[in-house]
Amino acid sequence: MISLPFRVACILIAGFFIVLIVTYTYKFNNRKVFWGVGLTTIVSILILLGLGILRPSWGTETGMAVIVGICTAIGCAITLIYAAEDLHQKKQTKGKNIAATGNEPLQEITDSEHDKITLSPRLDTELARKIFAKAIEAGYMEEVGSHYEWILNKVLLAYMCGRIYCEDYPEKTKYDDKVFWMPGRVELFPGTELDKLFNMKDLTQSRHSRKNKAAPVGSEKIDRLFE
Repeated sequence: MISLPFRVACILIAGFFIVLIVTYTYKFNNRKVFWGVGLTTIVSILILLGLGILRPSWGTETGMAVIVGICTAIGCAITLIYAAEDLHQKKQTKGKNIAATGNEPLQEITDSEHDKITLSPRLDTELARKIFAKAIEAGYMEEVGSHYEWILNKVLLAYMCGRIYCEDYPEKTKYDDKVFWMPGRVELFPGTELDKLFNMKDLTQSRHSRKNKAAPVGSEKIDRLFE
């Protein structure tokens, strides 16, 4: 038959492992939990000994069980406290290493993000991103620093942006194959923001002076981007 001291030791050790499992499973603050359980265990044993509830003795099986239980509980409590401080120290060391090794890459990322072209909320549309990507692929524009550089003439840029943001469209006349630049239903043309994005001037004026007139030479290149 299993002796009482051995059973007491098994129960306390099982409780020790339960604390570990619960702490890691539910992602509690390991240091606080381990310190709390460890100190509570030690203080509780001292109080019970002081009140005479626990009476260790070498002469009886019960007394031996008390001695084994006290030693096991205190051993587990000290182990928890040590583990709490060891984990805390490792986390601090890891955090310092990450901070030390992460500063330089973070700075590089920040610098690259600084030069990245960012569209304003008014210009950032799904159609704009799609057409800009096609225009870059076709060689009509390219990224330069924090803005785009347009390779073709300014009127074609105004025509493309009019199609993107104002729903402008090409229309052939009934009598010949001449194509006209027809204004769309959106009246507000974001000329100021586009001037800044493409490092140009007076895109609004370029669109205004040509809409409702014959489409500019080369407009078919822009139209193909929308197909």
